[in-house]
Amino acid sequence: MSIISSEAKWAVLQRVVRLSPEEIRGTTKGKEYEAGFIAGATRRPTNEEIEAGAKAFYEALKPDSYPQWDSDCALRAEYYDAMRLAVKAMQGKAAEE
Repeated sequence: MSIISSEAKWAVLQRVVRLSPEEIRGTTKGKEYEAGFIAGATRRPTNEEIEAGAKAFYEALKPDSYPQWDSDCALRAEYYDAMRLAVKAMQGKAAEE
């Protein structure tokens, strides 16, 4: 079982604990919720998420002598690419069986 599938099943169990008996009867035992959880976990990140992650990488790793993220000198494209690779690697690991 993949990490994502395992987390989805746990999320369904936590959700069911908070539902009333009437609400539980109205669901299909959490299958839609589980499918939604998996879809959210495997979706492609938005450009805003990539940019936020790239900026965090840059700020965490840059020496003091490097320009600020917002300057024209920052090599943002390289950090965007690195962030996309990092997200792809994390999602791949989480989805492997």
